[in-house]
Amino acid sequence: MWQQDGRLSVNAEDGAVLEPYVSRRFVALPLVVGKGADVRARDFLALLDRYPQVRIVTKAAIFVGERRWNLRLRDGLDIRLPENDVGNALALLSKLDKDDRLFSRDIVAVDMRLPDRLTVQLSDDAAKAREELFKDKKPKKKAGDA
Repeated sequence: MWQQDGRLSVNAEDGAVLEPYVSRRFVALPLVVGKGADVRARDFLALLDRYPQVRIVTKAAIFVGERRWNLRLRDGLDIRLPENDVGNALALLSKLDKDDRLFSRDIVAVDMRLPDRLTVQLSDDAAKAREELFKDKKPKKKAGDA
C-alpha cells in the first residue's frame, strides 16, 4: 500500500496504482508513504525482507525527500535511515535489537543518517530518569571552590 497526500492506494510491485484502498483485506500489505515511494518501494522492501528482525516490527516505510527512508515501527519508534549504505544500517539495527534489545528500550527515535554515529533519542520519561540518576552522582562542591 502507498500513502500520498493522506490517500491510500494498493500498488503493483512496479508502483502502478491498482486501486484506491477501500477494503481491510489489504491491511497486511506493507505501507509505504511519500512522494516517489510508489516506484522505489519494491527494491527497498526486498532489502528490508533480508532483515526479518527489523521487518516484522515495521509498520511503515516513509520515503523522505525522494532520497532516503525512515521506518516507523509498530510501537511508534522512528528509525531514520541513511541515504546510502542502507543494507549495513539495517544489519546494524538487526544486530542491536538481537544483542541489546534496542527496540524494547524506552526510546522514541534512532538516527542513523550520519555514517560515523548512531544517535538514540530517549523518551521524555527515560530522559528525566537519566537526568535524575546523573544529578545524584555530581560531585558536591567544597567550601571555597569556585
